[in-house]
Amino acid sequence: MSRESEFRFHVADLLAHPGHRRTVEIDSAIDWGFDLSRLGPRLVGELVLEAASGGLVVRGPVSTMVRHTCHRCLTEWDEEVVVDILEALGVPDDPDGHRLHGDVADLEPVLIDAVLLVIPLSPTCRPDCRGLCAVCGADLNGSSCPGHDDEPDSPFAPLRGLFDT
Repeated sequence: MSRESEFRFHVADLLAHPGHRRTVEIDSAIDWGFDLSRLGPRLVGELVLEAASGGLVVRGPVSTMVRHTCHRCLTEWDEEVVVDILEALGVPDDPDGHRLHGDVADLEPVLIDAVLLVIPLSPTCRPDCRGLCAVCGADLNGSSCPGHDDEPDSPFAPLRGLFDT
């Protein structure tokens, strides 16, 4: 049973017998992500494909590594992400759902949607991240930048103590 992609599976045998299921293993190279998060290098998982209601149900866990970049301080870190997939393909009454391509199930769009939904759009290394100094670019999480607080040329300098009590 050959397939063009690591994510495409022939499912004619399942579709002919509702209720039948088959387990497929995913171990494929990927390069998905947003500007501040890159997924990969591999996506690994064991999925169960089951025929139901004229379509196919896909379920099971997949995992990959994610390389995040903090949107405040630009610190990078790696994190493993595990996502439980539960998706229907080819359901006739679902115009927005994922489709079957004849007797082939292409799981890549399903996996991309599920995995990218758990990735934050603006990852932060920690909730209290202070970011970078707007003047010199120093990481404010490690130390402060002396001398930047009192800039006499700022038109907003007279307002600095407005809310101090």
